[in-house]
Amino acid sequence: MKTSITASMLYDLVQCPHRVTMDLFEDFSKRDPINPFVQLLWEKGNAFEREVIEGLRVPFVNLRPLSDQEREHMTRKAMSRGDTLIYGGRIRADDLLGDPDLLRRKQGGYVAGDIKSGAGVEGENDDTNGKPKKHYAVQLALYTDILERMGFSSGRTRYAPPFHYEATPTSSQEGSMMRSCHSNISN
Repeated sequence: MKTSITASMLYDLVQCPHRVTMDLFEDFSKRDPINPFVQLLWEKGNAFEREVIEGLRVPFVNLRPLSDQEREHMTRKAMSRGDTLIYGGRIRADDLLGDPDLLRRKQGGYVAGDIKSGAGVEGENDDTNGKPKKHYAVQLALYTDILERMGFSSGRTRYAPPFHYEATPTSSQEGSMMRSCHSNISN
């Protein structure tokens, strides 16, 4: 079976150049167990993503509950229809595969974004939007490449500022909040 290049692989490559090779070719049973702290971070990230999605005040297509194959098929259908916001889509072109959290229609195409509980951007201040962290940027660049190959990209920009959706506070939060879903960058 042919292995696809994924955003997770690129993230791992940026973190450790040997990680991708080890994941693909080393005996899986030799892996260390998942660290409880890492597991906690994943759980918190998933909970944050659910909060953001539950708080969206705009209509969107939710493909997250579907199987991978169904998500891929339905993502293409949703983009062909021109749906404004797609959550949990799956995109593929050639040997590239991506699972962006969000696909947002913009200027005749789509821009991909991931919901991050931590800062996906560095160097942000009153004068500048900052730039995406390298491990995040390579993921978004992969999504852009896939969208281009599929004919659904809204184009390449050096950096598109984050897009924001106001989320409804949950019982665990006080006051109002803004959650950002950083939009796509490339080059």
